[in-house]
Amino acid sequence: MFLVLPLNALSAESDKLQFSGFSRVILGYLDDKNAEYIGYGNSVSASQQSLLGLQADYRFNQDLSFTGQVIGHTGELRLSGVEWLYFTYTPTNALRIKLGKQRIPFFNYSDSLDVGFAYPWLTLPQQFYDTVFFSTFEGILANYEWVIDDWVIDFEGYWGRYDDKIYLASGEIDTKVTGLFGGSTGFMYQNWSFSAAYNQGNAHLFLPEVIEFTDVLNQYGFTQNANWLNGDGLMHFYQLSLNYENLDYFFRSEMAKMKGESGPVPDIDSFYLSAGYNFSSFTLYISYSERDVYFEHLASLIPLGVSDELNILAAAYESIIGGFPDDKTTGTKIGLRWDWQYNIALKAELTLIEADKVSNDFALQDLGGFDNSALLYQLGLEWVF
Repeated sequence: MFLVLPLNALSAESDKLQFSGFSRVILGYLDDKNAEYIGYGNSVSASQQSLLGLQADYRFNQDLSFTGQVIGHTGELRLSGVEWLYFTYTPTNALRIKLGKQRIPFFNYSDSLDVGFAYPWLTLPQQFYDTVFFSTFEGILANYEWVIDDWVIDFEGYWGRYDDKIYLASGEIDTKVTGLFGGSTGFMYQNWSFSAAYNQGNAHLFLPEVIEFTDVLNQYGFTQNANWLNGDGLMHFYQLSLNYENLDYFFRSEMAKMKGESGPVPDIDSFYLSAGYNFSSFTLYISYSERDVYFEHLASLIPLGVSDELNILAAAYESIIGGFPDDKTTGTKIGLRWDWQYNIALKAELTLIEADKVSNDFALQDLGGFDNSALLYQLGLEWVF
């Protein structure tokens, strides 16, 4: 009797607490010694996208639960640590509310960015999914789902903030986004789905050298050029997607536009189209993605030839805005996924990367002498448990 009660209590507690995880090991090789792409170079590497994630879910009762997730990344452009830490309140079957640190719902695959088993590609369409520089926020999110006959209508809204680092090829940048909010709606009818979203936030990029230089510009009275270099300003983000899927084949697409109101925050147009065919335990797919990054550079208003001091100031301004170059790349990929076990998938993918402009601050880096075209070969194992 004294043993049964504690064992029953432990069993009930274990029913409330559930552990799960996911892992991926990815080998990659870029066939050009003069470039790097998402960290891959001219030698085989498994240290760019491989990771291990562990998740714990605790259910207090039918309405309230807690989720925590930690991820260990092998790549240098992602910080390991706590990725999710939030409570979920579900007062009805249709309404769900989350409070805490969670994924920001910019894209269709925002919740599963790191869970490669959840999507067909080995690497998500990079030109599209590199559009925004941060993937989590701290705040509140509400989701309401409405079912009418063959229609499923979904509404989602959130509010919060981001205060952490973003990682670009040029290094870490301390970034704060306040007043971050957005809303989306989705429609599903039989095999079709459509979604549209709008997001907004007040961004601040902490760029110490630029801040010091703007102080100098203001002292000389060149406030317009100083204001352009100010890293504070609104950021707008728009997204649309259209998808079709049945047991044999699928078509998936997303398009997005990010618009920054401060000079150092670029405007970005991006999209991808992807189609695939399922046969037996295999999926064969093809994908095309494109990203166009552009800055509305403000020409120098500093007069030349008046004094050596102003000449130096003008040259410094041109050098700094040159550090915010435009960037345009495309990615065309073909790949094969094999679902070896119910929870293990093996993937092989070949991606052709082409660039009109290379900024070295996004996925593609020109190491010198790059001819604007390269092939990325990848093999990967995806595992959920």
